[in-house]
Amino acid sequence: MIPTKPSHNFGSRRIYYNNFAGHLLNAYNPNMLHLGMPYRWSDQDWASLVDSIADFGFNVFEFWLEPRLFSRLGLEEPFGIEFARQLRVIARHAHRRGLLMEMICGLATAGGAWHTLCPNLPEEWQEIQFLWDAWTRKLPELDIVGIFPGDPGACSLNVCSALTYIDKSIEIAHLVLKNLPEAEIEFNTWGPPFFGWGNLQGPPGWKGEFIQEYQHTAWDFDKQRTDESMAHLVRRLPDFPSKTSIGVNLGFDSDGNPGGERDARPWVLEIAKTHAVQTWDFSLTEGENNVVPHYRFNRLFNRRKQERELGVYSGGICFTMTPLLNQLSLYEAAHSFIDPGADPDRLAGDFYEGLFGSEGRKVVPYLVYFEVIRDWGNYHQIELPRREYHQKMCELEAILEALSARENPPFHVHPSPETYRQELLFFARFFREVSGEAPDYAELRQSYWQRVYAIYDQLPQHVDPRPHAAVDRLIHFFQTLL
Repeated sequence: MIPTKPSHNFGSRRIYYNNFAGHLLNAYNPNMLHLGMPYRWSDQDWASLVDSIADFGFNVFEFWLEPRLFSRLGLEEPFGIEFARQLRVIARHAHRRGLLMEMICGLATAGGAWHTLCPNLPEEWQEIQFLWDAWTRKLPELDIVGIFPGDPGACSLNVCSALTYIDKSIEIAHLVLKNLPEAEIEFNTWGPPFFGWGNLQGPPGWKGEFIQEYQHTAWDFDKQRTDESMAHLVRRLPDFPSKTSIGVNLGFDSDGNPGGERDARPWVLEIAKTHAVQTWDFSLTEGENNVVPHYRFNRLFNRRKQERELGVYSGGICFTMTPLLNQLSLYEAAHSFIDPGADPDRLAGDFYEGLFGSEGRKVVPYLVYFEVIRDWGNYHQIELPRREYHQKMCELEAILEALSARENPPFHVHPSPETYRQELLFFARFFREVSGEAPDYAELRQSYWQRVYAIYDQLPQHVDPRPHAAVDRLIHFFQTLL
């Protein structure tokens, strides 16, 4: 069934995406996977967070049903039962605040080991269908159900390809609507495109299990594969449910950059003839596993201008794995859809003045100096000499120490402005100490780890271990800063 021609009202879809997956746990992200462990949130915490993002301007709350949950254990064990209960509470409050509730899930990646089930094996396809059916029955409050290739999972076995992913997603979409007849389907292209389907490699004897050292192959780009798979998607668009939108970036790379043979804009324009399109670009605000106060907003707003100029995007996501630390990123991201022509530095000043009065604007020029790691989506190059960098952090620390939180800020922020100020102070002091003349790097590394990632000392190593590498990169930057 072909939907009516969509209207392209840029910014009408503003998605807050909280990724609380097992490899992204940290003190600034809710722990939704491990009962009795640090970083758990109460229902009241969640209500406060929803109030905050609603005030910022978001109209969709999105979460990933990550593989540990997308499993029989996730359905049956206490951690999954509590997850579902709390998500229903969040959904009800989100609806009261005018937000839609969206779940995204990889088509076929299941279990704590992140094993990808194969849709071309009848028994495994049956299990995929069972899990989709069970979870969409368990969360009846969902307004939008997103299907994406999987992170990190995908299948290249048993002649699986990007075409398999498209075809099987259509079947799942119709299964979902049997349980949630009013829901919208969001189908995501993710990656180069269709991350891992047909291009993910593994060692001899590979059975679809997650293997960290092979994950880079899922990003391999091939122009012929891209054209064939995108042409197949366009052909099959009429077979999706009528209320289906498509997530596709301007470019088929990790940062969604248009141009060259990876330019996705011709395909975006073709899809937009019949379906609403939005971005899924994770790279614009945080990336993954670099836990600092972020400031990447020139690129964010430039990308929004490119999307608006194409004339067909309805909106997209703001990714966060640190909602208790990067409230400014959330505020800026929501406003980038509402007013993509705005000055991000001015908006940052408005945000800090709202929390701390006019003196808060003094913080803004210093925030970029936290962006020392050139990770996913961060194009900043911090080149200050060590002494000058250290002086900047001393100045920022003094400014933060002198600020006073306003009693009645013009928007709700979670956690409180004073708690937020204290977190910024921790980072200013840490960066001041680690950039000093003779820092104890081992001690500082441990203090940062305990503040940010202590939960991993109580858990077995995750199949996708990133936190230790992230901390090592941060310390290494200052060890080599002259």
